[in-house]
Amino acid sequence: MVPSNILKSSKHMRQHIKDKTNLQHFIDISIRLTTEKNSSKLLDEILQVVMSIANSDAGSIYSITPNKQLKFETVINKSLNLYLGGTLGSPVDFPNIDLFIDGKPNDTAIVAHSANSGEVINIPDVYDALPFDMSAARKMDARTGYRSESMLTIPLKDHEDDIIGVIQLINVKDAQNKNIPFSEELVTLIRSFASLGAISLTNSTLVKDMEVLFSTFAEAIAMAIDEKSPHTGGHCKRVPALTLMLADAVHKIDKGPLADFIMSPEDRHELSVAGWLHDCGKIATPDHIMEKSTKLETIFDRIEFIDAKFEIISRDLELSYQQQIISAIKQNKSVEVLQFERLLETELKQLALDRALLQRVNIGGEFLGEEEQAHILRISKQYSLKINGEEAHLLTDDEVENLMIRRGTLTQGEREIMKRHMDITKNILDILPFPKHLSNVAEYALGHHEKLDGTGYPRGLTKEQMSVPARLMAITDIFEALSAVDRPYKKAKPVSECLNILGNMVSNNHLDPDIFAIFIESEVYKNYINEYANPEQLDEVDFDNLPGYTPIS
Repeated sequence: MVPSNILKSSKHMRQHIKDKTNLQHFIDISIRLTTEKNSSKLLDEILQVVMSIANSDAGSIYSITPNKQLKFETVINKSLNLYLGGTLGSPVDFPNIDLFIDGKPNDTAIVAHSANSGEVINIPDVYDALPFDMSAARKMDARTGYRSESMLTIPLKDHEDDIIGVIQLINVKDAQNKNIPFSEELVTLIRSFASLGAISLTNSTLVKDMEVLFSTFAEAIAMAIDEKSPHTGGHCKRVPALTLMLADAVHKIDKGPLADFIMSPEDRHELSVAGWLHDCGKIATPDHIMEKSTKLETIFDRIEFIDAKFEIISRDLELSYQQQIISAIKQNKSVEVLQFERLLETELKQLALDRALLQRVNIGGEFLGEEEQAHILRISKQYSLKINGEEAHLLTDDEVENLMIRRGTLTQGEREIMKRHMDITKNILDILPFPKHLSNVAEYALGHHEKLDGTGYPRGLTKEQMSVPARLMAITDIFEALSAVDRPYKKAKPVSECLNILGNMVSNNHLDPDIFAIFIESEVYKNYINEYANPEQLDEVDFDNLPGYTPIS
């Protein structure tokens, strides 16, 4: 319990208080406190404001750590020319102050008692501040020649009346620069501004917490999508990383059409969130499409079923020829026996070749030629077998359609379903209540499937309708997909092939040529491959003949 006499103070400095309460001064200070968003700067600002109001010689401001300690954030002593912590001073190396000792409130330290009790503690002379332990202050004074006298300790409370910090002021000065006690009028004035500072600090913390929450939410959605599809796992993590690499490069470029592009830390954060959310609509894409690693995969890979049918056809073929061979042997027709044996061998070899072709085609890839498609059609018509007494072709119409896929593993219908993820992404982003500083997230995220000529989706935007970050993300999304090392149906492409594909898209007016040039000349592609892919993909690139590439001048 703090003695009541300690909480009292003398009355001085009426003119000083009058000066500090004029309207313009109040407005100026209010603006300073409410416009600062950086929490470290704000703590520093709060301390300097209240020190100015009080005309105090020294002061400290503390924050509360998660493990219930008071941490020195800023320490100022004008007489000693001491400035520690804050945004400009040297780091504070003072030890933290425990709020609790052996599970009980620390009542020996003034700041700890103020934080635990929520009380304002006004002490005329710290050398007579029983029951508080002022030995540390006395030792500091003895070491520096300073005299700590009047002291005011004020807890900072948030909107829920929780203590979020403590301010301590030392040695208020009068007009003659003499130490005097803190008057009740001055305490009231300082408390009002400390409350304003606490509100500003709370708002800053809430904004920061909201940003962290939103960023974490975006990353969680991306992680869920990657877990949903192990075959494309990591895509949602790598795209934001590559996007920021390229954005930083565009920001640094000092020549060419994009020399004026500037990206603040806030802009960078916004783009990062967009990168994490760019494929959020895939959360609603059916698993059998997201997980379709081969052309015939549904619940299982139907190539296994076709292999089984090949085994039946092979067995039936052998039985048929064996019957003819036995009949020829019985008739002593040795020439016919040899003919049948050769025919069987030939047909079994062709059967094995056709089986191997379907197995290879089923894996998928970037391109299926017309010759291979013709072979698939031949196989579908050539072979048949009896199943449950009924004649059936080796391949069903659906199996033929899937095996005839020219690129990748998805049919046209499945591609349309997959494309819907952008519509779903748009719907999700449209309903999210983005704060002002994240208002461009949707535009950036939706840009990765747009094309400069307006033939992209979901909105069919042209270059003029797209921002630089949106056009930038289109390049990073494609490059990541081309260079990815975790696709089971295709090998990771070497860099030369990746850049040639991107270059052709630039030539076709699908991708931004200026950003593509920065992607190359800043070696973003090389840095990305070294960090996120396989360095062996970094082969020789013929930049002189690379389509779509014009050196920046």
